[in-house]
Amino acid sequence: MYQPAWDEIEKIYQLTRVDPSTIRQFKELKSSQSTHTKGEGNPAHYCTFFLPYDHLQDQIYLGHHIKADDWISPGGHIEPGETPSQASIREMKEELGIDITPDLLEPWDLSVKPINRPGSGCLAHYDIWHLVHLPVQHFDFLRSEYHSAGWFTLKDGLAKIQKNPDFAAIITKLILP
Repeated sequence: MYQPAWDEIEKIYQLTRVDPSTIRQFKELKSSQSTHTKGEGNPAHYCTFFLPYDHLQDQIYLGHHIKADDWISPGGHIEPGETPSQASIREMKEELGIDITPDLLEPWDLSVKPINRPGSGCLAHYDIWHLVHLPVQHFDFLRSEYHSAGWFTLKDGLAKIQKNPDFAAIITKLILP
């Protein structure tokens, strides 16, 4: 992963909402490997989650992800040469059919998720989270990725997440002062 990507990740380390143990895991991955993306053949690699969020209506956008079999924020793998924000912008277009600009992204949090699917090239995802500040609107979500998707109040959206309490905990930080 190249320097602009590291710079973005290291800025997220400064956010008080980020768990220090997660930051340690990110630093350990950086120091232990020379490659950090799935495209470079690394099974422990960086991904991005982007959470569409309408602050005025207090709503988030979640999808019932086919592989995860849970309601989660959209996201995807960071490609070689991409920054986390570039990956979020690309994935937003691919998964939700909308073009966004970097000014709509807010670095939000980090998470580490064991995947343990060696046949798919994924053992662990090191996730960089962004909020995407958008008004509630229709997205043409990728039907090959999601059973269904939609906007929900924070309370209703959090209630939908059943298998990923770590993701729910990150979204819950929207409620906290």
